[in-house]
Amino acid sequence: MNQGFNNVVLPQECPPLRIIIDGKEYEAGERESLGGMLERAGIPVKEGCIIAVKKKVKEESVETDLFEIETTRGRMILRVECGDLLERWRKSCHGYKGAGVRWTTKDAVVFGSTVFDAQPSMEPVSLGRYEVTLSLSGLSKENTLLVFSKRPHSASYYPPKGCAVLGRIVYGRHLVGLLRMGDRIISIRPVLETKELAKSLLKGEAGMPLEEGDKIFTKVEVELDFDSPVCGEQAYNVLNDGVIKVSSETSSYICNSEKKVIALPVEKLGERKRGSLTIRNSGENVGAAYIYKREAPLAQSHTIVGRVTGGIELVDLAKEGDCLEVSVSPPRIDLLGKNVSEARSALDSMGVELETEGSPADNDSGVIVEHEPQNSLEIYKKRTVKCKAIRPESILKIRLYEDKAPNSVRYFRAVTGLERKAFGKLRVYFATPKMEMILFKGNEEIAKGLTPENTPSDKVFAGSIGVTNTVKKFAGMIGIRMTDSEKFGPTAESFDGTNLIGEVQGGLDLLRTLKEGSELYIQELRG
Repeated sequence: MNQGFNNVVLPQECPPLRIIIDGKEYEAGERESLGGMLERAGIPVKEGCIIAVKKKVKEESVETDLFEIETTRGRMILRVECGDLLERWRKSCHGYKGAGVRWTTKDAVVFGSTVFDAQPSMEPVSLGRYEVTLSLSGLSKENTLLVFSKRPHSASYYPPKGCAVLGRIVYGRHLVGLLRMGDRIISIRPVLETKELAKSLLKGEAGMPLEEGDKIFTKVEVELDFDSPVCGEQAYNVLNDGVIKVSSETSSYICNSEKKVIALPVEKLGERKRGSLTIRNSGENVGAAYIYKREAPLAQSHTIVGRVTGGIELVDLAKEGDCLEVSVSPPRIDLLGKNVSEARSALDSMGVELETEGSPADNDSGVIVEHEPQNSLEIYKKRTVKCKAIRPESILKIRLYEDKAPNSVRYFRAVTGLERKAFGKLRVYFATPKMEMILFKGNEEIAKGLTPENTPSDKVFAGSIGVTNTVKKFAGMIGIRMTDSEKFGPTAESFDGTNLIGEVQGGLDLLRTLKEGSELYIQELRG
């Protein structure tokens, strides 16, 4: 019996039911509901998040047409597509254990050999890329080779009659081109699928009655990988509220793409195993998070940032629109916005030393706007962090028009760092003596897609924030107007070259103190 329940009276005088909740054993009364059990156990469930209940059911293993081929280069999956040979292949494939590469050409790589009971065909074989055939070398079934095609070609392989093509590689295809003389097959074994005799994984409802052996999952437990600190910080951003909302799902993964960013580096790469957490580092979905239900091969576009250590059943169950509670280890080191003494107290408990820069007055009364290392996982590794604090009145507060100018707002967040941090930073590029506007340098590389959106029509007011669009030469320039204007936008461009992206909410007079080269810290107000 769980120690936390020694003094709890069961609701029924009957033999207790053994229940597992998030890996811990509890006892439930007969006919006790899921909601009642969680409340009695003191286990809170975040509002709107799903619960998974796995019932105790019988299962059986079913043979498939898939076979796992383990080589000295890695693992491949072969799908046998010639039904007439499937059972004979199943009986004979183990004979290739230990077989080495006999030869390799630009067309194919060949392993051998073993005995395969078949009559050879004299017809030439046409193979597509990644297709596989058997070759009865010397027209002898005692010397049957295994041929992997690197590219489309035709040759006289003398395959079994009626089955010129045995099948094709459906997983680990990149290995076919890597196999060389000296490589060998370690093993070939059938892939078995587990077939449940009844549906076992269900979405939990508060009134659902519990049964003996039920396993309940309320959260997904994730452990981050210290080899991917930058993309790991993006994972913290996606999971910041302890919840992941499923933007899309397939048979292979669930994805959250609500916090996409402009660019991320390539960090740890590897095979995406069941339970792998990845962050996309290139393509349209940069910054999106993926949790895998089944294995997928290595991809340059996916950085491995962590793995699920508990609650993968919630991932299996989740559908588009569902929310899952997530617990992340180690917890994020969130210093931005805190005062120095508050941050030092939190870091002391983690064994991390805090250093400060700036004036003592700022450190006493200010809030932290920047720190180095910037990422939590690097701070954990180095056990020290240097923080910069400034007075709250030195921070410009803004509100952005995400609905009216989504592309320009995304660009602005990328340039300032707001896409991944609570505080952004701009460096003054130009300030006029009369201070009608103040300009900040943008990023020409990522400004190429700034087509016109939310352009002004009659008047631009003081405090308006804008970026120059691609109608004008200096696309990507960022500006803030200090006075109203009926002719020019915040970057001194005419209205057709101006995208309005937001407005200053506090601290406009702060801008009058800035000079060329000055740094300005900004905070985005949301909600």
